[in-house]
Amino acid sequence: MKKSNLLLIVILSLTLFLSARALAAPAAQGTNLLQNPSFEQPFSGGAAQNWQRWHRATPRTDQECLVAYHFEPRWNAETSSGFVRDGAVSQYVGNNWDTWSGGVYQTVPATPGAVYRFTFYGRGRGTNEASPAPSESGLQINMRAGIDPNGGGVWNDADVVWGAAGSPHDAWQQFSVEATATGNQITVFTGADWAVNGVNQCRQFLDTWADAAQLVVQSPPTNTPAPQPTQAPATDTPTALPPPTGAPTDAGSATLVPTAAATVAGPAAGTSTICVNAFLDANGNGLRDPDEGYVGGVTLTVGQGSAVIGQAVSTGTETPICFGNLAAGAYQVGQTLPSSLEMTTQANATVNVADGQTVGLEFGSRLRTTPTAGAATPTLAAGAVTATAAATGGGASGGSNWLVYVGIGAILIGVILLGALLFMVLRR
Repeated sequence: MKKSNLLLIVILSLTLFLSARALAAPAAQGTNLLQNPSFEQPFSGGAAQNWQRWHRATPRTDQECLVAYHFEPRWNAETSSGFVRDGAVSQYVGNNWDTWSGGVYQTVPATPGAVYRFTFYGRGRGTNEASPAPSESGLQINMRAGIDPNGGGVWNDADVVWGAAGSPHDAWQQFSVEATATGNQITVFTGADWAVNGVNQCRQFLDTWADAAQLVVQSPPTNTPAPQPTQAPATDTPTALPPPTGAPTDAGSATLVPTAAATVAGPAAGTSTICVNAFLDANGNGLRDPDEGYVGGVTLTVGQGSAVIGQAVSTGTETPICFGNLAAGAYQVGQTLPSSLEMTTQANATVNVADGQTVGLEFGSRLRTTPTAGAATPTLAAGAVTATAAATGGGASGGSNWLVYVGIGAILIGVILLGALLFMVLRR
C-alpha cells in the first residue's frame, strides 16, 4: 500500500512539474492569431466571417472627379479562382464609377507592450473595360495594411499605424505593418483608397481583393515601458508595382499632383521638370484633403545616385518648388522635416520622367503631438499616421493571459492535494 501511495506521489509531482514548465514556456512564434485569415465562407453583409466592413465617406463636390471624394463601396465573396490566392474565396471590395476608401477589419486579443506584425495579400483592377481587359496601371489604388494598437476598431483613430501603400494592378502583392500593442486587444485593417486630388480616377470598375492575411507576434513585452513607434526596417516595406513613366515607382510614397511652371532651375541637361510641395496632413491619412493646406519649412531635395540635383525649402503656399532642365531618367525625391513635424507619407520616392515631362509630388506631415527632446525626425511609411515599430522577435498573444491564471490556480490546488496526500501517507 505504501509503495502504491509513493508511486502516486511521484506521478502527481511529475505532472505538476511538467504543467508548470508548459505554462512558463512562451507561445510558439509564427502562430497566426487571426480568425478566418483566408476570408472563407460564410459571409455576412458582404464581409467574411470574423471580419467587419469599414469605409470613409466624403461628399462629391465637382463633376470632373478631380476633387477627391469617397462613396460607400460594395463588399462581397469572390469565388472566381483567378482572384483567389488562398483557399476557395477572397474578400472583394469595390465600386462602379465613384471613388472609395475602405476595407475590412478584425479585433483580436493582445498583450500590452508586445510587437505585432500584420500582413495580407491584395490586388486591384481599375478600368472602364470588363474582364479580362487589363487594369490601367497609372491609377493609384493606395492599398495598405493598418493596426490600431489599442484595439478600438476605428479606422481613423489617431493612433492607427498604416504601412506603405501600393498599387497592385492585376497581381497579388503583400502589404504589411508592425505596431506595439497599447491595450489588451488590437485591430487590424485592410484598406484601399481610389480617391486622389487632382487626378480623375473615376472608372467603371474600381475593384480590390484581399486574401491570405496573417497576424503574428514579433516580440514579447518587456518590463520597460513600450517604446514610442519608430520606423520599420526598409526591408519590411512592400514594393509597389512599377507604374508608367511619370509617376513615382512607389505610388504611396507621395501624392501625384498637377504642377505649375518650374521655379527652380536644375542642371542644364534636359527638358524635364520635377515639382515638389509639402502639405499639412491634419488628419494623418497620407492624402491631401480639400480642407488641408500647405506647410513651410520642409526641406525638399531632388537627387540622382549620390548627386544632389537641387534643394529648396517649402514656402507654405500652393506653389510647388520645381526643379527644371532635368535629363530624362530616374530621380530620388525626399523631404526633411523640422522637429515640430512628423511625417504621414514616406520620406522619399523614386520618380521617372521622360523628355519634356513635368511630374509633381506632394509629401505630407502633421504637427508632432508628443515631441521628444533630441529625438531624430521619424521617417514613416506611406500614409502612416504614426510610424511602424522596428522591434523584431517572438512572443505570445494576450488571449492566453487567462490560461496562465487558470494554470497557476491548478498548480496551487495540486500542491495542496499533494500535501494532503503526503500527510495521509506519513500517518500510516
